[in-house]
Amino acid sequence: MTPMLTIDHPQGEPVSPRVLLHHFDGAMDAGRAGSLAVEQLLMTLPNQRFATFDIDALVDYRARRPAMVFDKRSFQSVSLPELALDLVHDDRGEAFLLLHGPEPDYRWEEFTASVSHLVQSLGVELAIGMTGIPMATPHTRPTYILHHGNHPERLPEQPELFGRVELPGTMSGFLELRLGQVGLDSRGVSASVPHYVARDDFPQGASALLRTVAESTGLALPVGDLEAAATLNRAEIDAEAAAQAEVGAVVAALEAQYDSFVPAVEAEASSALDLPSADEIGARLEAFLEAKEAAGPDDASLGSAGR
Repeated sequence: MTPMLTIDHPQGEPVSPRVLLHHFDGAMDAGRAGSLAVEQLLMTLPNQRFATFDIDALVDYRARRPAMVFDKRSFQSVSLPELALDLVHDDRGEAFLLLHGPEPDYRWEEFTASVSHLVQSLGVELAIGMTGIPMATPHTRPTYILHHGNHPERLPEQPELFGRVELPGTMSGFLELRLGQVGLDSRGVSASVPHYVARDDFPQGASALLRTVAESTGLALPVGDLEAAATLNRAEIDAEAAAQAEVGAVVAALEAQYDSFVPAVEAEASSALDLPSADEIGARLEAFLEAKEAAGPDDASLGSAGR
């Protein structure tokens, strides 16, 4: 084991988790879907710290400065980030691992090698990363989940959205790649979050992630709190959209586009629609939101609904 990793789990206490879930803060996570999913698991399920990573070796504090408390004439405390591996038990008592914390800035190969060695030694068979991605989808429809992984034949059938593209690397994608290369069934699930609420909490996306993970792994994961929060969140967004006719029109166009694309909808519906592209809709909505922000803080924008 490398010096950057410290095992906190009591020695001699056997564990045999078959699943690793992972999410890293700092990279793209629209609607904080992945972060909310992690928070839900740690808040509702029994968990204990299994291992911690040397944060000083992995994080650039100048890029993500830790919060410090200054009181009167002196500094009182500092809140340093934690990159940790927790042992969690689902609602039926099955153990799984949850890797979470800030995305490492340095030593990606060493970090992934440490994770790979540890999970292989514990007998992990399946690893799944969770995140949210901004897309031209409406908040009024079920969250579309994109599946990817090193064994495409094991994934649900889905249309090809992106083809072959080159993207900026993230630790989630890098870990998915490296774990797949050492023989694990390594996957990722990405929740499509409406880009007009991408900067705010979108609990519907987190709920969809956990439901998808539960279906893929057989784990019993709680989503009730997230679904309740999603209902309230949608009502807030609906109210603001109803107050802005142009936004309502854009949401309606997104709904039509979604309904024509989702595989569950009959193919005839798609051919009957003459809709703007996702890029055109996104550009129109972004321009509208920018105009609202330029008008001043007294004019609430749709993006504030998720707060």
